[in-house]
Parts: sequence; structure tokens; C-alpha cells
Amino acid sequence: MTRRDRTLAAVVLAGLALGAGAMPLDDALKSPACLAARERLDAIMAEPKPDIVLLRAARQRAARACFRAEADAPPPSRAERPVVVPPPAAVPALPTPPAAPTTAAPTTAAPAPPQPPQAARCDAGGCWDSQGQRLNRAGGQLVHPQGRLCTQQGTVLNCP
Repeated sequence: MTRRDRTLAAVVLAGLALGAGAMPLDDALKSPACLAARERLDAIMAEPKPDIVLLRAARQRAARACFRAEADAPPPSRAERPVVVPPPAAVPALPTPPAAPTTAAPTTAAPAPPQPPQAARCDAGGCWDSQGQRLNRAGGQLVHPQGRLCTQQGTVLNCP
């Protein structure tokens, strides 16, 4: 028996039961209109890529037939009552403490630590650093003019 045959049989049985008085008339979930609307909705939802317009229409029909309501309508109690937020309470300003007497202290600024030299321009033979010195390339390292080997990390040079 196919799904359609089962649904048709359920509708026929529901109609017979309604006629016999076994099911109350106000039971909308078991009504033939509700069963047919649910069957149509199930068929649309079973498709791999259902058409959104058809899906919404089928949901609306099923909601009206089974629940006697709109499917996507917000509850009326939430839509009618706006939320009122009271204004913030005024907070009294704190008194400002009296200013402490200032004395002229000698300002001794510590000298900034020297910045390590950075490679400014490089070519196949070596690099010029940010202090204007030429560092010649020896293998994979750079040699400082004073003979120290320098390591390079990005543009920063370390010449101990």
C-alpha cells in the first residue's frame, strides 16, 4: 500500500468516523482537510530542493486546516505589547578631591635603548643597514665592517 493510499484510507475512515459520531467535529488535527494539507506538505518537504514559495503555501494551508491559525504569524500577545525601558537613574557626581601640591621635580628622562640595526637594502653581495654601514655577505651570513658575524631575522640584524 503506497503512502497516498494510506492517506486516502485515513481520510475515508476519518469521514466515516465523523459521520458515526466517534470523533468530535472540533478535532481539527484529524479532519480530512488537515490530513490532505499535511500530505501535501510532506510531499513538498520530501523533495531534494523544495520550492520555497510552494513550501510556505503548504505550511500556511496545513496551519489553517489543522490549527485554524497562520503558520508564520507572531503570537498576538508579543506583537501588541511594546517593551518599555525606564530611563537610567541619575547618578550623583563624586566630589573631586583637592589637588595635591605640586613640586617641580627634576625630570630625568632615561635615554632610549639603542635600536638594533635593520637591513635597509640588500643585493647579492650583502646589505646596507639602517646606520649606513655595508655588511658583506659571506656564505649565508653577513659580516660587519669590524669583522663580526651578523645574523638576520627578517629585517633586524644582530651583530654581537
